[in-house]
Amino acid sequence: MLNSYLSILKIVLHGRSAGKILLATIFSFTFSISVILCTFGLMDGFDHLLKSGLRHSSGDLLITSKKGFFPLTSELKKNLESIHPLAMAPVIQTEAFAIHEGISKGVLVRGIEGENFSQATGLKLHVENTGLIIGIELAHALKVKVGDEIALTFGRGNASSESLPTVRQFKITALVTHGIYQKDLRLIYLPREVLAEVLGVRDWVNLVILSTQDPAKPLESLDLIQIDQQKLRRELSIDFFVRPFWSEYSFLIEAVKVEKISISLILQLIVVVAVFNIIAFVIYIMEKKAQDFFFLRAVGMSLHQIMKFWFISIFIVWALACGGAYLLSLLFNWSLANLSFFQIPGEIYVLSSLQIRLDSKAYVIVYLVSLLWVLLAGLFGYWRLKNRPIVQGLRQEFA
Repeated sequence: MLNSYLSILKIVLHGRSAGKILLATIFSFTFSISVILCTFGLMDGFDHLLKSGLRHSSGDLLITSKKGFFPLTSELKKNLESIHPLAMAPVIQTEAFAIHEGISKGVLVRGIEGENFSQATGLKLHVENTGLIIGIELAHALKVKVGDEIALTFGRGNASSESLPTVRQFKITALVTHGIYQKDLRLIYLPREVLAEVLGVRDWVNLVILSTQDPAKPLESLDLIQIDQQKLRRELSIDFFVRPFWSEYSFLIEAVKVEKISISLILQLIVVVAVFNIIAFVIYIMEKKAQDFFFLRAVGMSLHQIMKFWFISIFIVWALACGGAYLLSLLFNWSLANLSFFQIPGEIYVLSSLQIRLDSKAYVIVYLVSLLWVLLAGLFGYWRLKNRPIVQGLRQEFA
């Protein structure tokens, strides 16, 4: 069987033009599949990086109060523990200005306890009594590094005796990367007792972060967190708000889902163009090698055997294109990580970099759709050959 297939293949590819057209056809089909694969991968990669970055700064659930600061009473702890969280991190959160050598930036300061905050978010932070941790983009904006000192300016309320802001100097002990540009540009971490003393709020907090899923593992579905959110809402009084970690970017996550489908449908036009190239190659072979095919049929080769050759060839073209598309997607993913001109402006796209993330489902969808397109091209060739009788071909052979 292999020998007969190779013999027919030699007849088809005899001459320079046939081989060159076949290579160009395979490359165009490879490129079209890789474009769709990379689109799927970029959308999934954006979604994954966004969710990971948000979880690394917000845990799974965030609890706040209408009244602002609130004591973490035993009753409140009991209600929060009703959903059996893996970790709980009480946090003081406030806004301030970070100032260094004439450069100022509005920041969000979080007073945390390093151990329970790390357990709740998966972000390993070690806050010291005399220092602070800032986002890496904020360090670039203020032109500071580890060991430098910056000033934080805090508001103290509306009372006349407390109307003047409080300014404190802190030493930078570490830089942190969340993966979200805005988080890296705005967040500063201090020990909770230090920030409580500056603001005069004793042991009260205005934010509690809960971890209901293992932060070290990728989050497969948002449904489990939404279920825990609904349970906790029933346990807490109406004075408390319960928000999932993606709440501030929920519109962006939904937009990515819609765009993934719509863009992939539009990009099918590229596959259609590649399929037209395959059909053009089939027509070229049918016209150029028609005499050879009809001679083979005249000496005993059945139409079924010829069609078997065509469809095996179609599958080989498809397999080569899929393999090439996979390699091109790896090359593009490497380029995103290592080539500077592929870096995106984080202030516009939220993330400072992108990556391609493809699962088995994405490969199956893209490859199966491309297979359907290429089978249509094969059926076109079958229809052309079937509708031409042997007598007509032999007349063309001996003309």
